[in-house]
Amino acid sequence: MEKIRKLPTLIRTNWKKSLFGALVFSYGCNKAKEKYEINLLMRAACKEASLYGDGTIDMLENPTHVTVILNPVANKRSAKQDYEKYCEPLLHLAGLQVDVIQTTSEGNAKELVETLKGTQAIVVAGGDGTVSESVTGLLRRNDDANRFPIGILPLGRTNTIGNSLFPKGDGVLKVKQLIEASMAIIKGHTEWKDAMKIEPLEEPEDAVFGKPIYALCSLEWGAFRDVMSKQHKYWIYGSLREYAAFIFNGYRESLTWNCKGTLKYSPPCNGCSNCIQKRPVVKRKWAFFLPTTSYAQVNQDPADVVNADCETTKEICFQTSDFRIVTPNVQNTDSTPALSIGIGKHKYKYSEFVTDGWDRVRNNSIKDAILARSVMLVPQDTLGVIDIDKEEYDAKPVKVTLLPKVIRLFCKNDT
Repeated sequence: MEKIRKLPTLIRTNWKKSLFGALVFSYGCNKAKEKYEINLLMRAACKEASLYGDGTIDMLENPTHVTVILNPVANKRSAKQDYEKYCEPLLHLAGLQVDVIQTTSEGNAKELVETLKGTQAIVVAGGDGTVSESVTGLLRRNDDANRFPIGILPLGRTNTIGNSLFPKGDGVLKVKQLIEASMAIIKGHTEWKDAMKIEPLEEPEDAVFGKPIYALCSLEWGAFRDVMSKQHKYWIYGSLREYAAFIFNGYRESLTWNCKGTLKYSPPCNGCSNCIQKRPVVKRKWAFFLPTTSYAQVNQDPADVVNADCETTKEICFQTSDFRIVTPNVQNTDSTPALSIGIGKHKYKYSEFVTDGWDRVRNNSIKDAILARSVMLVPQDTLGVIDIDKEEYDAKPVKVTLLPKVIRLFCKNDT
């Protein structure tokens, strides 16, 4: 009893140690609560996944075969551990035949997907860079690349398309996101998504940009891009690190404040003879015995549509601190698929830069966007850096073309 009475005095005289002990105790309690909630989530997810694994298949069929392209060094080398802890058990419990291939270097995912055979689906376990490489490898194939649906496990430091498909978060919410992404692959619901093709306009000196690059989300250039690439340095601020990055970098001269160049673009088009090549009709032996339904009988073939506006181009000379091109996966353009081009202000005050940066963190859509089907970007200064789905490349003249509905992604079925 005497010790209890002396406790307030002891805390006052040793307030620094008491404060530190209280913080450690609070941190321990939060971690224990988080671990308990994660265990509950995983238990429920394993139970749901096992229902699919316990189902019967035809005796002549094999289990669904998926190939996982895993980037083990993504997100500071935690991607492999998170995959094995939260994703892999669900895929196995669902009865899928899973092959895991780990990438060994930058660009390795392109090579793996380009030559991949004997699988029914591809699962990309990593960040935006791994996804972009996998999509590029898939669309560079000579065969029908669309036969491989892609599942995305958002395990990287940046997960733009993954976060758009599955709600993002930290701690328990991050595990919930990985569970939803894994269950989407198990349930097999897919949707067609758009991509953009980026080609160099000049003969490249390096082999990296020698072939077309494909992206699902964006091409970014300027000061805002530079700040977003530094956000991982402010990890101590947790979920507020993106906001902190703009506060601490809004006055830096190291940012690319001056983006000069020429922009030529063609207006959006639903598909016509100018922008869609007519596919040759393949005639098979004995085909005349079978009833046929041509595309033209169901809907008008785009190759027969004449759109004079599709041949027109507009040209803009710009000077800005922020330049972006995004796909409809990031910014919806209603019924007509189109690239959205955003050209920001040339000069920003510090307060304006931070405010606009915070607005971008909350809502990544472009206000007053210029809509286009294809874009030719010619930077005046080629010493800067552009981001293509968060992967850095030298700023060089490129042609960007929208490819509507060319990639099938596993996603949640909201119906």
